Amino acid sequence: MNSLISEVRKTIQKYDMIQPGDRVVVGISGGPDSAALLHALWELRGDFHLSLLAAHLDHRLRPEGEKEARFVRKLAGKLGVPFCGGRADVRSCQKEKGLTVQEAAREVRYAFLREIARKSRAAKIALGHTADDQAESMIMRILRGSGTRGLSGIPPVRNGLYIRPLIGVWREEIEAFLEEKKIVPLTDPSNQSPKYLRNRIRHELLPLLQQYNPRIRQVLVQMADLFRAEEEFWETHLSEKLAGVVRSRRKETLVLDVPALLSQPLPIRLRCLRKAIEETQGHLRRISLPHIWALNSLLEASDPNRTLRLPRGLTVTRAYQALHLSRSREEAVPFEHPVPGPGYVEIPEIGRAMRFETQSRKGRALFDESPLVALLDFDDLEFPLTLRSFRPGDRFQPLGMEGEKKVKDLFIDCKVPALQRKRIPILCRGDRILWVGGVRIDHRARLKPETRRILRAELI
Repeated sequence: MNSLISEVRKTIQKYDMIQPGDRVVVGISGGPDSAALLHALWELRGDFHLSLLAAHLDHRLRPEGEKEARFVRKLAGKLGVPFCGGRADVRSCQKEKGLTVQEAAREVRYAFLREIARKSRAAKIALGHTADDQAESMIMRILRGSGTRGLSGIPPVRNGLYIRPLIGVWREEIEAFLEEKKIVPLTDPSNQSPKYLRNRIRHELLPLLQQYNPRIRQVLVQMADLFRAEEEFWETHLSEKLAGVVRSRRKETLVLDVPALLSQPLPIRLRCLRKAIEETQGHLRRISLPHIWALNSLLEASDPNRTLRLPRGLTVTRAYQALHLSRSREEAVPFEHPVPGPGYVEIPEIGRAMRFETQSRKGRALFDESPLVALLDFDDLEFPLTLRSFRPGDRFQPLGMEGEKKVKDLFIDCKVPALQRKRIPILCRGDRILWVGGVRIDHRARLKPETRRILRAELI
């Protein structure tokens, strides 16, 4: 078997990327990496019982866009893989959101792939990032001054949806594979332009570093693996640390205790601050290590009343012995989305999504440790299900209780802020609530000893 195929198989198994029977959307530009990815997954489709769908987006940035789309369609057609193409106005997105061209292109591309996955009920989206991309990204993040999370590199699996089967494969292996298969991929002239930092790293800095250490690429990838393992460890322990410094959570504000934070060792303190930002606004986009250090300076300052404004509308105020993190949001918009079956459902109104997949009951625990995952009795369900926002008067039977309870009362018991309640997705079968997302499942939907098939729902 070809060494690239063996490496892809090993990577899929190592990171549990694919479940038997999964439908996978393969993002393909027509370049060497994505062409190799499509062919590798096609060769492994029988081993993992996969069904594949090739997806290509014309960003309308270059005149070659239509020609590239025709090439990708032909490439997929030769393998008998269904093809789905699309076009997007990246320039408009760039102007509307104040992004760089690359940021806007990435945003519209990922939105396109998610929409294809939703419509096709695909469980995974496969992307063509390689070991070389990992090494280059590490250098970019070192130059930018990233913290340990940034230095954990490109994750092999993200949110349980995006998978990167080529993350352990080097560029020369891809070139050899394509030559063996007599595949001539597209070439993007912009990949040679010194205008982009990644290209300068690839063509100038990495070759220079290889003069000092010929294995510098491998070293950078190993560093990313180590930092990622450390991040995974900290994530499992950090919630407890953060709880020890939180004074209160109310509405859109998280209040931290300054003396309690200052009593923590610096590494834990910085991680608590980063976690607090993530909890307040739901993500860490545009937040970098200098922002975290600025918050730490706010804690250590002699002035007890200061305010710091961070990206994306986040305000941090030091008020004597309390640190207030707040983000103003518009009133939540009610939503309701059908769930036709296993796959991926986006909830744009709250910036979240939910992924559904079926699993065998054999050998599984009765519940998942993560509050963002619900394991439901598949045989007791009937599609389509509904994913909607909270409504006044909602009632259900919380897991472990004999009678029904108002969802509002459950929110109060669990100290869910009032403004966040309408942002919590509720999974229903008809009028019956199955899961209050991230909070509690209905007792009647639980796994039972006789359960054979599981519907795994994950809020992401």
